[in-house]
Amino acid sequence: MADADEDVIPRSGPMGEDTDLSDETQDFRFLAALSAEDAKLPKRGEKDFEPHATALQSNTLAASRLAMHTALSYQRIHQPKGHTVATYHPATNMAYAYNPRGPLFSKMGQVLSARDDPFGDDGKRGQRLWLLPEEVLYLIERGTLDVRWPSLEEDEGEFGLPMSLQGAYAMFLGEEETHDGALTFERYSVYTGLKRAGYTVLRAPTWNSPGLPPKENCYPPLLRRTWQTGLLDVSSFWKRLFATEGSGHASHDKPIIVPGLYRNYAEIYRRLALIDFHDPTAQRQPPVPENFTNDPDFRVTYHVWKPGSMTFKKSAPGTPDFRIAVVDARKTRVPSLEQLGDLLEASPYDPPREGAPFSQKLKNGYKNVILAVVDQGVTSYLRIADSAFGRERLYQRTFRGSGKRGGRGGGRGGRGRGR
Repeated sequence: MADADEDVIPRSGPMGEDTDLSDETQDFRFLAALSAEDAKLPKRGEKDFEPHATALQSNTLAASRLAMHTALSYQRIHQPKGHTVATYHPATNMAYAYNPRGPLFSKMGQVLSARDDPFGDDGKRGQRLWLLPEEVLYLIERGTLDVRWPSLEEDEGEFGLPMSLQGAYAMFLGEEETHDGALTFERYSVYTGLKRAGYTVLRAPTWNSPGLPPKENCYPPLLRRTWQTGLLDVSSFWKRLFATEGSGHASHDKPIIVPGLYRNYAEIYRRLALIDFHDPTAQRQPPVPENFTNDPDFRVTYHVWKPGSMTFKKSAPGTPDFRIAVVDARKTRVPSLEQLGDLLEASPYDPPREGAPFSQKLKNGYKNVILAVVDQGVTSYLRIADSAFGRERLYQRTFRGSGKRGGRGGGRGGRGRGR
């Protein structure tokens, strides 16, 4: 099931939902009135729909451009109390910092083991936090991290030259030939969008691999056989053995719905259910592993946790709330049913909770992956779910009336006029 899931990733912002700033010619003169003491941005100016070649409009446009240039040329500085310096490591295309400060580092970066750390098990390994390319770029844009180039032997001082934002983009984006699993612009745009919304984002194990074969956790768990389940199997066998012809489906030479008296609609709909449906709970792991080929264009890229998740720990993240596969709309075609099936087959089995609403069961399914389709910076989220429509029988649901018109809620309702 693929549907445009608008509420998968909530978007927050000070503007209204009906306001599209990209369609307007902005008046940036309000930026000139800002000062360090201002806590909120003033309201935007009025929009000029079309040019009318007057001196007033030309002066307004010139003042707006000057205010925008002045705001962009403002020099940002690091606060002394929270100043964190990181050093770029060319061999791994990562950056490392010693004892970083700030709450963001509690869910970003990792301390590598002695075997994986490029510097080995030295005295500072436990204090050295390694940051991935997307984490470094995000922290530089926020002004939280000050990245330096590696210092040379002839350089004086502990740190090298500062790395500019342009230099960071040049080094961390698109290094596909020298580093496996490079960070692309599409992946980075999805990462920054989720981080700004408050989500916790980590790389998935299939970041730089085409995907692993389905494991045991990708299939429903096998139920343990007890003496009770054995008795139920025996009783169901005898029921099927001595069942009459009228109790099951009609034969080929008779109508599906045999004329007669039916006490409810459930019996009629049950007789109409002739076609077998897809049941995710009936899938079993094959005894012999099959040849699994997953398309590298459709693989899980990020594991995402909701804002304020109490179960997430950087040492033991646990089960993610969302699994996101980043797709480049300009280089990838619409996925086929086989590609989506392979993507869902390698996803862990995650059945809906007991008592979940009917719509939520169909929406989340027993497996689900979110496709983040990036089209030149514009991201659309689509949920692909392995739902079982046949297991959710509408005719077995009970509906209660509103109680306002047509009698009491759940009752027979009012009588018609009739003649």
